[in-house]
Amino acid sequence: MPTLLERLTAHAPALWLEVAPPRGFNPESMLQNLEAARRSVDAVNLADNALGRVKMSPLVFGGIVKARLGIAVVLNFSCRDRNRYALKADLLGAGALGIDGVVALAGDKLAGDPDGVLPVRDLNTIGLLKMMGDLRRGDTGEGRRLLKTLPAFALGAVANPNRKAIALEFELLERKADAGAEFVITQPVFDADLARTFVERARRHRLQVVLGILPVKRESMAEYLKSRITDLNTVHAHFDRYAGLTEEQSRRMSIEHCLELMRTLAGEVAGFNIMSGGGPSLAIELALEFGRWREDAGAR
Repeated sequence: MPTLLERLTAHAPALWLEVAPPRGFNPESMLQNLEAARRSVDAVNLADNALGRVKMSPLVFGGIVKARLGIAVVLNFSCRDRNRYALKADLLGAGALGIDGVVALAGDKLAGDPDGVLPVRDLNTIGLLKMMGDLRRGDTGEGRRLLKTLPAFALGAVANPNRKAIALEFELLERKADAGAEFVITQPVFDADLARTFVERARRHRLQVVLGILPVKRESMAEYLKSRITDLNTVHAHFDRYAGLTEEQSRRMSIEHCLELMRTLAGEVAGFNIMSGGGPSLAIELALEFGRWREDAGAR
């Protein structure tokens, strides 16, 4: 089996499915959803309490996914919720479980929390990437070295090609690459030319680009993304296309747009990360359709 990075440098684009772990104790329903896409996707990318909504530990759920389904797992690690000791402990656990990739990110900003919970942010993404690299080299940072099998996970970061101040985003991208990032997962993109501009810049830093792809389930989801997600404030025109459509019409139009974008860029990017903001069923439907196209094209 190729490693995660080997799959990202293959001729055909890798296909990842991004999902949130289950909300409660029982993982069976989510495992059944993932089983449906198991033969089409190359990895499952697990969110880390996205939007501040607490879910099962991605480390625990990722271990279950690997054991039960045999799918490669990528874990997001948010600096928002844990200090450096908790992050290091979970990274050691990821290495022990054979997790395939780890991604350093700041974590979504939280609106006023009624319980007065404050973000931790003991490390920023640059510091977390350096910690990840140190652990992979066997350096615990505490005067001890890991003497047995070292974690083999690939190191990742996130980026936003839609950012209005794109020069600042490119500067941050360079810093992440210098800190050890080997691949970058983007916020969702909806335009091929914008994606190409970002990919060309990332390649200067030897970063493999996994483009975020977000299918839209219904008009209300488009409105939410437009009004609440500041990372996407430059692509409002895309969401306006869903005004007045039924859910069925929205799903079909979004699937068709995403497939066209993915087919257009298939020979130019390392992979696609299909996000399940509209629920896992829509993301899985898109993954299955692209998987069939990729297989028919002889790309896999």
